[in-house]
Amino acid sequence: MLQSIAIRCRLAAVVRHHTVRQARTRHNLCSYATASQLDVQRQNIFLCRHFSQSLDQSDTSQYKRGGAESYKLALEALQNAANAKQSLEEQLLREQYEAMERQRQKTSQRKNSNQLKDKDPRLQRLNAIDAVDNGERNIKDRAAGVAVVRTIVKQTRQSSQPNNNVKVEKWDSKTVRDDDAHDSNNTQSVGKKLDEDYYQKEALQFLEEAALRYGHALALVRLGNEALELAKKSSVSAEESLINTDKCADWIDESPINLSQILAQSSKTIDNDTEGDESISPYISLAHLLYEEAGKAGSAEAWYNLGHLLWDRSGDDEETIMKAMEAFHKAVDLGDSDAMYFVGAQYLSQQEDDEAGYQLLVRAAHEYNHGPALHHLALLSLQGEDKDEFCGLLTKAAEAGNPDSLFLQGYCFYHGEDGYEVDMKAALDNFLAAAENFEHVEAMVSAGAILHQGVISPQGSVIIERDQRRAFELYQQAGELGSTEGWRNVVACYAMGEGVKKDIDMAKHIAKTMLKDTDR
Repeated sequence: MLQSIAIRCRLAAVVRHHTVRQARTRHNLCSYATASQLDVQRQNIFLCRHFSQSLDQSDTSQYKRGGAESYKLALEALQNAANAKQSLEEQLLREQYEAMERQRQKTSQRKNSNQLKDKDPRLQRLNAIDAVDNGERNIKDRAAGVAVVRTIVKQTRQSSQPNNNVKVEKWDSKTVRDDDAHDSNNTQSVGKKLDEDYYQKEALQFLEEAALRYGHALALVRLGNEALELAKKSSVSAEESLINTDKCADWIDESPINLSQILAQSSKTIDNDTEGDESISPYISLAHLLYEEAGKAGSAEAWYNLGHLLWDRSGDDEETIMKAMEAFHKAVDLGDSDAMYFVGAQYLSQQEDDEAGYQLLVRAAHEYNHGPALHHLALLSLQGEDKDEFCGLLTKAAEAGNPDSLFLQGYCFYHGEDGYEVDMKAALDNFLAAAENFEHVEAMVSAGAILHQGVISPQGSVIIERDQRRAFELYQQAGELGSTEGWRNVVACYAMGEGVKKDIDMAKHIAKTMLKDTDR
């Protein structure tokens, strides 16, 4: 049976930062607010995409570009890399699906052949032998694994669309602008089908120039983020080194930043020199320097990221914690609403300075319309049993695009709780907004559950039309993002033929593959 709507009445709503700023790469901090205490917990830094491989040794420009132009070219190359990756992924998905379909056809043909043999008693012995062989083949068929399961349901969903050119998987590039096109005058790209690796190398080349030659603040931040990405690797070859020290050495005299210090630290990344502290990657130290230079150039993002870099590895070291908070406060001074929210939530959770913390939340919420800050204040109002203020703040947070606020407001509309009247259409709209715009998995399952059954008024009129095909799509998307409830409902849809063609074998296969560790 399908699970009932997968939402729980909870004051513990995840406060996540989903604001995507164009041409800006941030680290995310997830914190949790509960009814008993608004405890802000640290989580791992969320890193941006990795620029792979080394730079082209040649200088592609015949004139001196400025930092802004070089940075724009880096963004354009990143968009081209994203497009190339998407094209390759779509091709691989099609090939996987076609291979699986061929295998399914062969399996069906063997079953038909076995049914003919069953009618001839003279072939019973051969049937027994074939049964053993077929059992082994079936095991191999089922060994396709999680990737193939996801491919099948994706292609099943895609084949139902009127436009066969619909993308198999939406490409969500949060680190590049999609309004930039690659320079059509770039003779290197004429007549060649360039791959993702080429464009990422090109992006890194332009990014390096913007950051290290011209001291472009946003480029320095991105380069720092890439240094942290490399720090996650157990080892990095010289070819993968982030900075071409030989080339960049020619810019020392003209660069407005302390390039000598950065190049010296970059050399340590090649030698894997941890300066006696094996717990600190040389790439982390490199990121630290890059963020500091960007911060000096007036980047609030740099101070915010540096604060998280220090906070993440501070442990119980009071000195490092103080340095992290100093970086956050510098971001606050530059008007960074994320830093305001983080510092304010920390003050409240530690009960160090409740009034200062509350005022920072208020400033982020009301001066900058910061969704997570509005959500946090809404939960505080609910703790104080001020439902009118709770509704007002939660509505503002939802309108600001905070996914957890959209989900929580949808729940309130669904149940008619905490100052909201029952409104099933509004509940569905909220769930779909959180699901489609922010990949909120609980909202996906919840919206799917509403659409799967539809909604009928007590008088018998249709409030929400049943749409089992859309419900299946939402369950499948939630499953791909890690939702057990999503996969369980996908299995139920296949088993009952609701929203998708009935396929008991597929239901069993997905259940065995995706739910084997959850269902007992």
